[in-house]
Amino acid sequence: MSSFIRDFALGVRTLRKSPALVAVSITALTLGIGLTTMMFSIVYGGMLKGLPLEDGDKIVFVTRSNPERDIQRQDLPIQDYVDFRAQQTSFALFGGFTGGTMNVSGRERAERFQGSWVTADIFRMAGAQPLRGRLFQEGEDTPGGAKVAIVSYSMWQDYFGAQEDLLGTSVRVNGDPYEIVGIMPEGFRFPNDGSLWLPWQTDPLLGARGAGQFLGTLGMLKPGVSLDQANTELSTIAARLAEDYPDANRGFSATSTGFVDRQIPPEVQQLLWTMLGAVFLVLLIACSNVANLLLDRAAHRTKEVGVRAALGASRAQITRIFLAEAFVLAAVGTLLGMVVAQLSIDAFNRVIAPTQPPFFIDIALHPPVLLFAAGVAVVSTLLSGLIPAIQASRPDIAEVLKDESRGASSLRSGRMSKALVVFEISLSCGLLVAAGLMIKSVAKTRTMDTGFHMTDVFTARIGFPLAYTDTAAQLQFFQQLNARVAALPGVTAAAISSGLPGAQQGLGGTRFGLDGKTYDRELDHPTTQTLTVSPSFFATLGIPLRTGRLFTEGDRLGTLPVAVVNERFVAQHLAGGDPLGRRVRFGTNEVDATWMTVIGVVPNVFGGDPEDPRPAVVFRPFAQAQTPFAYVSARTAGDPMQLTAPVREAAAALNPDLPIYWPMTLQAAIAEPLWFVRVFGTLFMIFGFVALFLASIGLYAVMSFAVSRRQREMGIRMALGASAGDVVRLVFKQGVWQLGIGLAIGMLLAAGISRVMSVILFDVKPLDPGVFGGVIAALAITGAVACLIPARRATRADPAVAMRSE
Repeated sequence: MSSFIRDFALGVRTLRKSPALVAVSITALTLGIGLTTMMFSIVYGGMLKGLPLEDGDKIVFVTRSNPERDIQRQDLPIQDYVDFRAQQTSFALFGGFTGGTMNVSGRERAERFQGSWVTADIFRMAGAQPLRGRLFQEGEDTPGGAKVAIVSYSMWQDYFGAQEDLLGTSVRVNGDPYEIVGIMPEGFRFPNDGSLWLPWQTDPLLGARGAGQFLGTLGMLKPGVSLDQANTELSTIAARLAEDYPDANRGFSATSTGFVDRQIPPEVQQLLWTMLGAVFLVLLIACSNVANLLLDRAAHRTKEVGVRAALGASRAQITRIFLAEAFVLAAVGTLLGMVVAQLSIDAFNRVIAPTQPPFFIDIALHPPVLLFAAGVAVVSTLLSGLIPAIQASRPDIAEVLKDESRGASSLRSGRMSKALVVFEISLSCGLLVAAGLMIKSVAKTRTMDTGFHMTDVFTARIGFPLAYTDTAAQLQFFQQLNARVAALPGVTAAAISSGLPGAQQGLGGTRFGLDGKTYDRELDHPTTQTLTVSPSFFATLGIPLRTGRLFTEGDRLGTLPVAVVNERFVAQHLAGGDPLGRRVRFGTNEVDATWMTVIGVVPNVFGGDPEDPRPAVVFRPFAQAQTPFAYVSARTAGDPMQLTAPVREAAAALNPDLPIYWPMTLQAAIAEPLWFVRVFGTLFMIFGFVALFLASIGLYAVMSFAVSRRQREMGIRMALGASAGDVVRLVFKQGVWQLGIGLAIGMLLAAGISRVMSVILFDVKPLDPGVFGGVIAALAITGAVACLIPARRATRADPAVAMRSE
């Protein structure tokens, strides 16, 4: 320990003599360690930390799949849930839930809340204890059970005004009265970020098997039971059900996965791991930079090393001295990196807060993250200090001294330095391509042609409880609401639609069939996006007609079922003929199909999917296929958000139990699902620009080092008549080779990174030639500048002074 402290103190003293080296090294390590720690905190808080519950690691999702029907991770139908619960032996608790928004009324005004219908086991899994009142009791989660409700802390505070005597009072949920029996502690939102919990009371015997309600199914593993053992049992039960009910269950299997794994899509997990790998590349570039600077310094200290060796210092002792210097730099870089990481985490949390991330996501400097940062500091010490330390501690002192006196660029430390620069350039190239792709993606999200009018449009969602099945009354409500909104002052057009193109609740996908075509299997049916709209929808959003006609008030139930398609649908599915008059049906069941006749074609519109921004779409008249949930859209002459109160009052006047929710402008509704592209795209851009900055410093440092080591050679050349241009070309030749090799390797790395990034690219190809060409140009220019500065310095050297200095 005493020797380590002595080496550490010596490292501090010697580094004080090189303030420029210290400043550049600490800056590089601060950025590398800070960004790496920040990215790991996102991965840890989002995927690795797990549920914030006592036995959260034992809670798993049970889902089913059917490859023949292209079904992945589907919730269990009610009947399957009941059978699995009765037959399984691997889980101590087995519960189900369904999530959704709920209309809550009974106070000053109705509001919409995210909620859950749960079985009693759901609360038992969470080990939950109410802040006030009680949880659901046995029998309340069965058909005919008591109408009771449990509310979240935030709902108690905000909607009920922290009413002290709230327990035992009644509130209307989806039009039915419920007695409030419990208030959950602050922050409790299990299992699906709800603010309100009702007992699940659906009768599993109602409806045909495989139809009706589906349940999100959770199980808590028994002590000693592994996930593999549970999955084996689930597969056995699924096979048994397939034999007993072949019509509904044939081809289905069942499996269980961790709660977090089920909630975060695989492509998102892949992207987060890729980003962690990308920021590790930034750290490697930073460490290579420091290693290069320390190599330069070590080359100038060869005489000192020779004296130490001559006085009896062992190779290990000399290595330890240089590692101690690297450790000093890494320690300071880590401390400052933690400041960068904390500031970055705070900014990231502020950005994602409006997206309402799942309750289990907790991004902070948790103890494992701090431990990771300490490990990164050790790795940074080794990566940045080991090569210079070994290089400087070579036992052949005569060779070291000879290496220093030669002044040629072929010395071993010079070759190592060049290799590190090539390494930096190749990594920077890969990260810059990723940054370039994201810059182009983010730019396209802001300048894209959506195909419809976005500005000055107010939107809000409203819906009936699923138990309310009077479709005629639903249609009448929506039509009357549309008329009232259209009549509001300042409104120039209004419409009702099942979704909003490009919004979170936007287009709906389905398989379909074309008249005159046959399909051997369900998977042979093509897919399309759908949207149910009122006749005024196209005028409200400014979508023009290409051919045929649009919907009218005469397109209602009892008349010819009709559809309007977009140009992408025509090109993809109806090529080779006139689309007007063609018939299309939704679903794969030909017996119960409702054939719709195509009456018009409209331009392509933005659908919201970054991988397929302008999909094929089939529009249907709202009066022929209304849904219980709908959006109201209104184009205004002024501020769209000024319509919030009038539209809310218009809905309440028609039905006080139906509140509007998610009021926002159409621009905000479209921007909402693209937050992922913008946020993580910005991170990639930061990584890329930091990599470019560090690589530029690295290339400049090695070229400056090479020039300083070749002062005698260049002095002789200029004394013999070489011009300044000859000296510049000599320096450039060395730099161009390093740059060229680094770019060649970097392009291969960039191709791999860009393919993994395709999940968040928006309307940009992974191998976009413009981005790849731009990165090559940017690195070439940066490399040229990094070479030019030391080259010009070399031309100003006095040949006599340069030769005398040796």
